[in-house]
This record gives sequence, C-alpha cells and structure tokens, in this order.
Amino acid sequence: MEKVVFISPMYNASSHLSDLVESLKDQSNPNWEHVLIDDMSTDDSVEVFKQLTNDDPRFKLVQNKEKKWALQNVIDASREYQNNDNVIIAVIDADDALCNENTVDLLIREYQADVDTVWTAHSWDINGMNISRELPERVNPYQHPWCSSHLKTYRASLMSKICDDNFKNLSDEWFKRGYDQALYLPLLHLSRKRKFLNEICYLYRINSKSVNVRIWSEKDQMDTVRLVRSRGFINKQEQ
Repeated sequence: MEKVVFISPMYNASSHLSDLVESLKDQSNPNWEHVLIDDMSTDDSVEVFKQLTNDDPRFKLVQNKEKKWALQNVIDASREYQNNDNVIIAVIDADDALCNENTVDLLIREYQADVDTVWTAHSWDINGMNISRELPERVNPYQHPWCSSHLKTYRASLMSKICDDNFKNLSDEWFKRGYDQALYLPLLHLSRKRKFLNEICYLYRINSKSVNVRIWSEKDQMDTVRLVRSRGFINKQEQ
C-alpha cells in the first residue's frame, strides 16, 4: 500500500506553519507522514512547529546544524526512502499549504495506476493563478517549457537512479535557488509514466520571502535553470 511522505524544507516560516500543519491534519486519507527540515531558522519556527504538532507521531522534525538550502534538504530526506517503492514523496514548502483535504487520497489513487511522477494544479495566494499543466508524453522535459510546478510528487525509488551531480553547479556546490526545476527535471526524465492531476491541491504563497535581497535570488534562480536545462540529465556512469 502506498504512503505519502510530505517533505518540507523550512527557513523562518513561523507565521505560516499553522496553515501547513492543519492542512495535513485535515487529510481524509490518514496514510501519510510529514518530515520538516529546519534549515537554521532565526525566528521561532521550531518552537511553533513543536506546539502545533504536539508530539503527533505523524510529524518528524529535523534540525540542521549547518545551512543546506531547500534542494539538498529535500534530496537528503528523499534518500531515506529511496529503497521503498511504495513511498510517494510530496514536496511542500513550509510557508505553503495544501488546499484540498483529499490530496493524499488523490495521489495514492494515481500511483496505484503505476505512475512515477504526479504534479497537481495549484493556486497562488494573490490571484489563484495556476501555471501547471500537462507535459506531452514523448517530449524531453529538459527541452520543454516548465509546466510541472506545485504540488510536485514522485515515487521515492526514483531517487536511487539519480546521482547528486544533477543537483549541483559546476563548482560541485548544491544549488541554492531555482530548486523546483533542479529537483523535478531529472525525476521527470526517468519517469516511465508521468501524470498531471488537474485538481487544485496546493496553496503557493508567492508573497512569502525568505531572502533579504530579492534581486539576487531571482538572478541565482535563473542561473540554476539555465545550467540544469543546458546540460540535461547526468547519468551515474558520468560521475
């Protein structure tokens, strides 16, 4: 039986954590767990999360002792499950939330049809805009316009086929920004069957900021996207 493991990288998200936790607790299907990774927050995020979850065994807190940024946090957590073909990883940022109480149920139904990756429609917090859509079956995801935004999910066992070089820059450093495409393009590339679920399941807070210099983050994000797309998938044998 498939189980959904939600992974949430977190940095200074205390003001939105209650929405995230409640949206998980409200799920109609109980076959899920949540891993939250605190990436050296400087606010009271950890304390707030502990209060909200109140020793609920479905919630797990990981506290970093060094800064890793979102992508490495997600990859490290995903690799804990990569030997289990029945685990579905779902990435949800700590300052976002689910907005459909049937999300877990919908995902499990799709993965029981033997798919490897599923992404859903989403809603922006300011205007309800959704940029996710179908990805044509035979196209190379690295060469197709980005259409696989939130909610991004994948079978955990796919991670065993992807080397870390896919997630690092030319200086062998983990990408700090633009992690959506750096994470998901290799997974889409390896998927035997991928599916866009046209159900709004994810609330994306575009106005939430975790960096002080927005211009820097946007440039770094575009640099990541350009590099990831230009070099394509890196096989293990190429390491």
